[in-house]
Amino acid sequence: MSDATAADYAWLCDAWTDGVGTTVLYITFVRDLPPEDALRRIKVTPGISGESGVAAYAAEGGTVLAESGWATRYSSNMAEPLSLGTAVATVFADLNGADFTYKVNDQLITTFSLYSYRFREGKDPDRLLADVRDLGLYPDDDGFSEDPIPSALALASRATGVHLSRARYARPTLTGSTDHLHTTW
Repeated sequence: MSDATAADYAWLCDAWTDGVGTTVLYITFVRDLPPEDALRRIKVTPGISGESGVAAYAAEGGTVLAESGWATRYSSNMAEPLSLGTAVATVFADLNGADFTYKVNDQLITTFSLYSYRFREGKDPDRLLADVRDLGLYPDDDGFSEDPIPSALALASRATGVHLSRARYARPTLTGSTDHLHTTW
């Protein structure tokens, strides 16, 4: 695990926040897989465009996937093939809510809303509790952070050991369509 902080990922949250303060993102940290392999596992062909897409950024320790388009929430099935033999952490946020999910080798370790940690679920839902508290996601079991998304991105980095810097985010990346992943609109 790394020692990432919310400040380390505030820029990434800002990149997915519009001019009125609404953040919509679906970011997945994948340990030990290069971008090409991550896209191959979810059956995305680089260079193919569509209404929804994914960008695969080479990061220290693995890959960070950033989805775009109207149907990002429907791509939650991506974590299954991505987590085989490795670890995956996803941060999702839109107007209706925000969630964190951590899987290792296709096993759901923990998942929770960024606004109600006490309702966490999974095989080992408290595995990341020390990091959750350290990052200020939940000062106590009944409270929540006022700005949880940068902290959740830092938690994803800590859980997977994958770090995405601004410099790597600014580099050219592999992109492809995820339209085929969305069977229900």
